[in-house]
Amino acid sequence: MILIIRQMALAALGLAFVAGSYFLHVRLDQLQEGVQKIQRFMFLPQAQVLRVASLGYQGVVADFLWIQAIQAMGEKKTTEEAGRWIYRVLDILTTLDPKFVRAYEAGGLALCTLVVLPEESNALLEKGMKHNPDVWQLPFYLGINYYFELGDDAKAAEYVARAARLPAAPAYLSGLAARLYVSAKAPQNAVELIASLYEQAADGEVRHVLEQRLKEAIVARDLQVLEEAIRRYRDRYSKHPGQLEDLVAQGVLNALPHDPFGGQYLYDPSTQVVSSSSVKERMAMKGNRRQR
Repeated sequence: MILIIRQMALAALGLAFVAGSYFLHVRLDQLQEGVQKIQRFMFLPQAQVLRVASLGYQGVVADFLWIQAIQAMGEKKTTEEAGRWIYRVLDILTTLDPKFVRAYEAGGLALCTLVVLPEESNALLEKGMKHNPDVWQLPFYLGINYYFELGDDAKAAEYVARAARLPAAPAYLSGLAARLYVSAKAPQNAVELIASLYEQAADGEVRHVLEQRLKEAIVARDLQVLEEAIRRYRDRYSKHPGQLEDLVAQGVLNALPHDPFGGQYLYDPSTQVVSSSSVKERMAMKGNRRQR
């Protein structure tokens, strides 16, 4: 009986804590009209303190902080200082509730759109991946950050490929990851990714799409192989090959690759450009990156 009374008392204290916090912030809103709401986060205690003070109501406190974070992200203008405080409150609420996927997603996007804080955005998304490993959106947003914000094609490809392998991931991610791998000069990784997804796919239509993408990735790989072989030939003989067959004749390549679409690989010795007769546009990433 005493134990039950103590539990009820603790529950009442917890509810009082949450209610008191709510009315305090309502009052602050009334008193601080015209002042950025983000300033209130300066007074937030550490997550460990809030965890103890919440008396088992971490989820309720996390929800309350989420509402405050949304209000802060809705300000007409968000400064870098405000962005760092947004990151702090999101970090605290996701420590209280590590499964709060919406906070990771919204925060990851806001920290690179409202302000330019890709490192903080990445830290939040990586934390989300650790606690929610099956949510494809988190590694996808990380990949987007690495491509557009940090200019790292290899890292971008790694994270988008990870997203593409997760359950419920949209089909277009495999193609995006493949383009990123090609841009990162790692087309073999694109081939291996799409080949593995093709083997796992059960739906006939999906398999057909992946088969086409696999062939496109093979073409991209072969063209890079040929370009690299032409460079080695030029370095070795101080001249350009007259035709692709010269690469084999001089031992630069063991054999010429075959176009998986049934076409031919073409070579223009005047420009040293190689292309495929079957693929009009080479697999590559297109997008304006942020100037840093």
